[in-house]
Amino acid sequence: MNAIKERILLVDDEPQVLIALEDLLCDEFLVMKSASPEHALELAREHPDIAVVVSDQRMPRMTGDELLAQLGASLEARRILVTAFADLTAVIRAVNNGKIFAYVTKPWDSTDLRLKVQQAAEHFRLAKELAQERRLLNSILSSMNDGIVVADREGKLLLFNPRAEKILGRGPLDVDPTTWAEDYGVYSASGEGLLAPSENPLLRAMAGEEVPHAEVVVRNDHARATIAMTGTPLAGSGAHDVLGGVAVFRDITEQRALEGQLAQAQKMEAIGRLAGGVAHDFNNLLVVIQSYSELIREDLPAQDPKRADLDEILGASRRASALTKQLLAFSRKETVQPKPLSLNDAVMGIEKMLRRIIGEDIQLIADLEPSLGLVRADQGQVDQVILNLSINARDAMPDGGQLSVETQNVKLDLEFTDSHTSFTAGDYVMLAITDTGTGMDRETQARIFEPFFTTKEVGKGTGLGLSTVYGIVQQSGAHIRVYSEVGRGTSFKIYFPRLDGDAGDRATPIDAAKAAHHGGTVLVVEDDASVRQVAARILRSRGYTVLEARHAGEARALCAEHGQAVDLLLTDIIMPDCTGPQLARELTLEYPNLRVLYMSGYPGGAAKRAGALEPGTPYVEKPFSPALLLDTVRRTLTEPRP
Repeated sequence: MNAIKERILLVDDEPQVLIALEDLLCDEFLVMKSASPEHALELAREHPDIAVVVSDQRMPRMTGDELLAQLGASLEARRILVTAFADLTAVIRAVNNGKIFAYVTKPWDSTDLRLKVQQAAEHFRLAKELAQERRLLNSILSSMNDGIVVADREGKLLLFNPRAEKILGRGPLDVDPTTWAEDYGVYSASGEGLLAPSENPLLRAMAGEEVPHAEVVVRNDHARATIAMTGTPLAGSGAHDVLGGVAVFRDITEQRALEGQLAQAQKMEAIGRLAGGVAHDFNNLLVVIQSYSELIREDLPAQDPKRADLDEILGASRRASALTKQLLAFSRKETVQPKPLSLNDAVMGIEKMLRRIIGEDIQLIADLEPSLGLVRADQGQVDQVILNLSINARDAMPDGGQLSVETQNVKLDLEFTDSHTSFTAGDYVMLAITDTGTGMDRETQARIFEPFFTTKEVGKGTGLGLSTVYGIVQQSGAHIRVYSEVGRGTSFKIYFPRLDGDAGDRATPIDAAKAAHHGGTVLVVEDDASVRQVAARILRSRGYTVLEARHAGEARALCAEHGQAVDLLLTDIIMPDCTGPQLARELTLEYPNLRVLYMSGYPGGAAKRAGALEPGTPYVEKPFSPALLLDTVRRTLTEPRP
């Protein structure tokens, strides 16, 4: 393949000279000719790729050196002046002005002239390649996500790419070891003091030391970030020759924030597991307290003063049950019944209660979107979220203020989800609770969802309110964000994935039938003796025959002894040797007519670990009242199988 010929321009007012030059050079170059300097200037403007201009010195109206000077910096062509000995003054002037690459004296030597044009063309080609490489290098340095700073050993700046300016918040400055950290506001990783010269990766690299990693904080009027830095000596030709230092900067602010979020999530998950376990054991105790109290109360005459004492016990147990629900919600193990739900209905249903709770000195504003989409959530949990956030807002406005509850359809695009990685793009329904209270600083915002964390006085709060909200939101597949400024109030925004369909999709609640005697034999399998005994007593009080088993082995033995006489298996979900669903599958294979009712104080997580219960599976949550247990047993025995 033939090499591409470089374009050259020959300028001379004598036609025979132009012809001679063309004959000499046309085999190697793409030749253009001009008989006047004015025409030559036009050709130069039209063809900026000209590699070499060969011009005679003596021409009418404009000399050769004047022409070459007028070509200016816009044309990168190398310039050769052809002159007689008498014109050497012009040559010297042109050389001093840097306007020519070489000159040729008349009469010229063909070999010498050809060689000089070849050298000029090669020089043009190399300069063009060098310029392209320089542009490529600058483009790479400009497009890099890392900042790069290079300085020689005396601190003179050799390179400072645009990303370095963005990260450091200031443009290039020569490196003064005593002031560099102050110039750019570079602090130690703790952020407590300016970075010492002995810890500065750039200064250490300039001294010949390799620094593989260092973390610093940049804090000035234009930048605020956590930065990872490396320092590398700029090597010279010799093995130990150090010309300066190279520092590479990477903004890791978002990475550190994500790591903090992950650590927070892991901490909350660990505490959630602990809370769920405590709630499970506590529920078993509440079953006993609540059930025995109600049984005793039923046996007392209506006027007996001891009924009031029992009412206090029952009230305390119900409050304890509510606390357990908060723990379970936080640990995401609460039994929920998510259904298509309008958040507008939830807000309007609880509005009267909110007004009583927040007080008359706080104005309640409900801004509800009329065509709001549906979400899948548990009505009780949504009520609890609104109540908890409203109570927090009330406490943040001791002198009164404004509380707004807003609903809105929102569409989150990829630009939003790129900066909020926990979200996926799509349609959401937003519930916002906003107050005009005291607001929160960044440190408080970072901890508000921690269980038992509170800014209230001792005895004024449990620290479970917002952690409960966090647990419910996570359990519902939603997302929560908080926006707050000290002195300007706080806004909590919760984003629920929007359902397709309309309000007609919502399920109609069914009223529970009253507990009634049905009769039959119930096998109660529960490893907690107190819970097993109270359940058995409740059932026997309504005429059921009850068989009690402490574990799956005893349950199998009792079924083998009583066979088809057992009508219902009432079993805990989690037991030491065998889960409730496993036992139920085993017994129903042998006794197909056996009905099954599950109970647990550790419902959500237990159901998952024991093999998720099928939708519609009969289930009673601990702590249960005698009436609830009896009603659920009755319905399990009488209603058609699903």
